[in-house]
Amino acid sequence: MRLKMIVFAVAAFCFLAAPSFAADIDGTWVAEMPAIGGGPGGGGPGGGQQGPRQTTFNLKADGAKLTGTVKGPRGENEIVDGKNDGDKVSFAVKRPGFQGNEMTIKYEGSVSGDELTLKMSFEGMSGGPGGGGMEMPPLVAKRQK
Repeated sequence: MRLKMIVFAVAAFCFLAAPSFAADIDGTWVAEMPAIGGGPGGGGPGGGQQGPRQTTFNLKADGAKLTGTVKGPRGENEIVDGKNDGDKVSFAVKRPGFQGNEMTIKYEGSVSGDELTLKMSFEGMSGGPGGGGMEMPPLVAKRQK
């Protein structure tokens, strides 16, 4: 009987302590990316974006589910398929693409302290087999306090 109580107590402790092992993802995170085209003018006379592009992630974890929004130069979009697993996160946003096509941006990464490192991939862009998926270098977002 005593062994059963000990096993139950250990199992209960592990169950209750498990959420505390997840990284704290809740809050606002901001990442800056260089202007398209590399330079301050964004790649040529008469066009391109001026200065770095800023992306804001407003994130909220509810157990393994991750919700929130991603706001960038082209507007704000709700997160879909968000997952929170320890220090690992993944989510996507869907937004209108070019020529009326829908584009999905998928994010996968990890949180460490006040840094959120994300790898982005694009689906649904024109060109190439399978919708022309495209990958970008990792993005580092800093927690806003």
